[in-house]
Amino acid sequence: MRKFTFLRKKIQAKDRSLQEKLVTRYFEDLDLNDQDLEAGQTGFNSNDIYNRIIDDIDAMPVKPAGINKKWMVAASLVAIAASSAFIYQYRTQVLDVISPIAQHQIATINGQVANLTLADGTKVWLNGGSKLSYPEAFRGDKRQITLTGEAFFEVAHDATKAFIVHTGDIKTQVLGTSFNVKAYPEDKFVKVDVATGKVGVVARAAKTVFLLPSHEVMVDKANHSAITSKGVDVNTLAGWKSGDFNVKNMPLPEVLNAIYHRYNIQVKADANLVKCSITANFTNVSLQNIIKIISKLVRGRAYADGPGYYLKGKGC
Repeated sequence: MRKFTFLRKKIQAKDRSLQEKLVTRYFEDLDLNDQDLEAGQTGFNSNDIYNRIIDDIDAMPVKPAGINKKWMVAASLVAIAASSAFIYQYRTQVLDVISPIAQHQIATINGQVANLTLADGTKVWLNGGSKLSYPEAFRGDKRQITLTGEAFFEVAHDATKAFIVHTGDIKTQVLGTSFNVKAYPEDKFVKVDVATGKVGVVARAAKTVFLLPSHEVMVDKANHSAITSKGVDVNTLAGWKSGDFNVKNMPLPEVLNAIYHRYNIQVKADANLVKCSITANFTNVSLQNIIKIISKLVRGRAYADGPGYYLKGKGC
């Protein structure tokens, strides 16, 4: 561990060395794993901890060179003890500084579905064009990951460690449940659908929305407004993880986005078609036939547009 250095010239060299050894020994002997982190503690700063210890020691009165060494030891221990309570509150963050956990990332290309199991036993399915960032192991009272795109989670239950999925400034928090999160960069919303258990979804400075099985929430990324729905067929909606392609009352723009991430083909549409909703089972249906079916449902036609398609029609 990096040694502390003290630059106060008026402290004699041998006394300064004694204090340095005391501080270093304190950190080496500190059993951070046995300390409880108080709820709601935030704002950890490793430099702040260091500076507070230095300030406590520098604040001690300067004694003549011949002062009793026992007094210097006692004064140093008092200064260290004064700082220890602050450090105890941030034991997880201190460990992250002195023994950081490796971070991993997995990304899928359009048309690819990947699955993995996290360190706590949580199972994750990652849809095409998505990215997941996660730690090699979970430390502290939270299990936190970051998602861009779409994923389905079967979270291993742990009542002492909340599982949190970060999607921009919107987070989804559970203890142990299964749910689908959709948050592609091009979407104007974050959508969460619950299969089992209870889920809490909160946007920055907004009230938490609690969801039960077959519930859905769509959170607007811009203004953080939330629209909830009940009676959602989550198994059908999340069928993508097993290769199915079902849509039920899904807005046309969302269907076209799903086609893009499944086939890596962009399909654009006239503005008057965006209010159309599609219900269909496209499992094992070729892309060309999917385009034909959608064209009929919107009472229009599809035209080749470079490598993709363009939909024109009367609308729904």
